[in-house]
Amino acid sequence: MHGNGWVWPMGGMMMIGWLFLALLVIGAVLLATSYGRRPAPDVHDSARRILAERYARGELDTGEYHRRLDTLR
Repeated sequence: MHGNGWVWPMGGMMMIGWLFLALLVIGAVLLATSYGRRPAPDVHDSARRILAERYARGELDTGEYHRRLDTLR
């Protein structure tokens, strides 16, 4: 029916090989696309940093600093 029995094992081994190769290619593509992505900078962290710098330079008094800091939250 199926020859001497070597047809199905060889076909199965080929299918496993192709499946393994496909998984490697998919993994490489996913790794390459996710490697280039970086999280967007947080606008609030940047604003808090600038606010702290202005407070440290004495441009803002304590009340104004805390009022603006509360606005960012």
